[in-house]
Amino acid sequence: MEEKNINTVEYIKMVKESPERKKSYIFLGVTILVSILLIVFAIRPTIVVITKINKEIKEKEALTKMLDAKINTLTVLENQYAEKKKDLDNLELIFPADGNFSLLMSNIDSVVARNGFSLLSINFDDYKGDLYKTSTAVLQPKILRMSVKGREVNLINLLRDFEALPMYPVVEAVSYATQRDDEGLTSFSIVLRVYDIDNDKFYK
Repeated sequence: MEEKNINTVEYIKMVKESPERKKSYIFLGVTILVSILLIVFAIRPTIVVITKINKEIKEKEALTKMLDAKINTLTVLENQYAEKKKDLDNLELIFPADGNFSLLMSNIDSVVARNGFSLLSINFDDYKGDLYKTSTAVLQPKILRMSVKGREVNLINLLRDFEALPMYPVVEAVSYATQRDDEGLTSFSIVLRVYDIDNDKFYK
């Protein structure tokens, strides 16, 4: 049998055209295509989901820190409230919400008597002055007018005692009669600015 010599060029051509080689190329192409499809349709969405989950975790951690800070603040406020509860219970008497100035009235009586004056009249009115321009959401100014009779030398102490009351009244005006009575006493008209809360359900 005669042997056929195959040169190098023919051998390479034969290898290239072999069915096994074609199958390898096809398999490689399919593998690359499947890999690309996996990356696009499987791995990328997974990465997006993981990124989204990490972002949500960070947001929840930040929210947890904020909640912890608020809880700590509320705890501190609760402790402060417990310490000041007695003072706050008296707040309704200091700044009444229903126009009940009974505590103020009882204090005025004692201050007037202690300074050697007698109380002639007293009344309340809406504030129409221009000395108080502060805008407040809760406290509203009122005017308390009173007429007292006593000695001029005691007037300064009387006014100081008024402004030292726990209701924080402010002396707005003082006027007096030029003539004294038979006992040498002078009549004074005193205007105080006091405060109440314009909401009768504020403490309820």
